[in-house]
Amino acid sequence: MKTKDKLLKIYRADKIYLAEWILAIVTGMFVFITSSTWDLQSLTIWSTNVLDVIYEGKFRDLYEYTANNIYGVHHAHMGSELMSVLPWSIWNLPIWIIQRFFDRPIIDSALLLAYSKLFMVLLTVITVIYTKKVTYLITGDKFKSTLAMYLTASSTYIYLSVCYSGQNDIMMICSSVIAVYYLLQNKRKTFLAWSALSIAIKPFFILPFLAVLLLSEKNLLKILLKSVVAVSGLVVQKLIFNGAPGYEESMNSGPAKQMMENMFPSNINTNFGGISFFAISLVLIYLYTYTRDFKNDDYGDKNSNIGKYAVYIIAVTYTCYVMFSPFSFYRLATLTPFIYIVLVQNKDMLLYNSLFDVAMQFCLLMKLVLRGSKLFRVDYLNKAVVQRWFGYSVNYNAHSCYSSIDNYLFEKNDLYDKLQAMFAGVAAVSAVMLLVLNHPEEKIKLKVSGDVNCRALMWIRTLIIVPFALLSVYMFAMAVIKNFP
Repeated sequence: MKTKDKLLKIYRADKIYLAEWILAIVTGMFVFITSSTWDLQSLTIWSTNVLDVIYEGKFRDLYEYTANNIYGVHHAHMGSELMSVLPWSIWNLPIWIIQRFFDRPIIDSALLLAYSKLFMVLLTVITVIYTKKVTYLITGDKFKSTLAMYLTASSTYIYLSVCYSGQNDIMMICSSVIAVYYLLQNKRKTFLAWSALSIAIKPFFILPFLAVLLLSEKNLLKILLKSVVAVSGLVVQKLIFNGAPGYEESMNSGPAKQMMENMFPSNINTNFGGISFFAISLVLIYLYTYTRDFKNDDYGDKNSNIGKYAVYIIAVTYTCYVMFSPFSFYRLATLTPFIYIVLVQNKDMLLYNSLFDVAMQFCLLMKLVLRGSKLFRVDYLNKAVVQRWFGYSVNYNAHSCYSSIDNYLFEKNDLYDKLQAMFAGVAAVSAVMLLVLNHPEEKIKLKVSGDVNCRALMWIRTLIIVPFALLSVYMFAMAVIKNFP
């Protein structure tokens, strides 16, 4: 066999190589060290505030204590339930001790903040492990299971939410993937318990949870009772802090309330009033799942497609959310890992899935940057690990071309601003095609086969975020005003 043929065989092989795992890890590490966002700083301090009030015996004063903002983080009001930070508090116990007893503020230390962000990386590792388990239960194929694991770990969505932003959505995602794993094994009580935990952390999982519930449960009373169990953790948290100092003020001032208020925007006007596309999509999703001919005992049955449908409908629900409802850039992580568990199942669409996945990730990233999201801002490097190598900090100047990537691009060419609709359109059609082409019943057959493994596309998708992170480092180096200690 010629060398060319050997290389081509390696290139086309159904295998994820060690070098590719290293590429994904190095990319994640680079993004990890080049940012320390306001969200990371606020969430970290909120998590250690929990330890402060427990230590002082004033647990119910958590929200008032946080609102006092003694460490000067960007967000004064916590604005979310206890479970959104409680697991993080346990992880952050060592740095809390350093802050509490050795008078070293976490907010002033890049290394302590990096330690805090590592918790999200750990949860990502757990998530991809269970991604592999879920995929194997559905497909029985080791390569597909490993591929779903890799695609999740190396996605732009995970890099943005975990490595860049240090957001806590991965806590909800991790517990929801574990919930689905137990559901596919027909362990319904365990599924409910993990679902309740996921919803208690952040309530977004309630939307796909209902869809999955309707897929196999047709008794309306049982649907209601199971839904009550699923939200029980959320209710308990509210009861614990009901009437607590600062609780209502914080919940009304925080981001959670704003997100709920904006979840169903008016997309079109009718005689009934404004209509939300997201509300319409949810009604259609719930109707579709309720009318599928599945029952609870189908879980665990190798001859049933219910597992494929369960994962698919979660991916559809979250995709409709990011398409039709306003979201922060880090919430794209909700697409993972379910969208990739769906994609790896259909080998005949491998090439098309790769193309649309790359197009969707790149165009969403460009749209987020150009719309002025709080993303790749130069001052987010101030308390990042990489700042230690520069030895100075910079001040954010909204009018400077070196303040953020969108300003930098607009300064170079104002055409970029006009391309937002194009990037959004390509991202939207890519999302739709991924869902249409990968329906569990594989209804669409293309005349031109798509079973070619184009490994270069996998490398490209892993590196999509790198130029943006590099450009933010460049802007930090080129900042006009540099503050040396």
